Amino acid sequence: MKYTFQKIFIVLFCSVFVMIGAPSLINAIQGGGNLFGLVWGGMFVFIPLSIAIFWLRQLSRFQKMTYVWYKTVYADNVQGNKVSCFVCGNDSIHVRALMNKTFHREHFCTQCGKTLYYSPEQG
Repeated sequence: MKYTFQKIFIVLFCSVFVMIGAPSLINAIQGGGNLFGLVWGGMFVFIPLSIAIFWLRQLSRFQKMTYVWYKTVYADNVQGNKVSCFVCGNDSIHVRALMNKTFHREHFCTQCGKTLYYSPEQG
């Protein structure tokens, strides 16, 4: 449920900027290519779209790639609570906190560096 609210917020927040920039961009294109309108409208349309796409992809990855998902997809690499890498088979898995206020931790293989799954930080 937490991810759904975050995704809705991202879409609504970025849509406000797109709705501001789109009319300016359309008017500039129809009016013969006003440079200020093209730049201003383009910034208000394409920057929020790229930000929304980045954050939505990242949230979808956090939502999908969990420990439960890893146990389901790579059942051969989970023995009890012991996890091993699905790429190289190494059982030395480390955890690092991801920055940029994602509040998630990445579980990765120490030998090949492959990300195995994500977990939310416990606060």
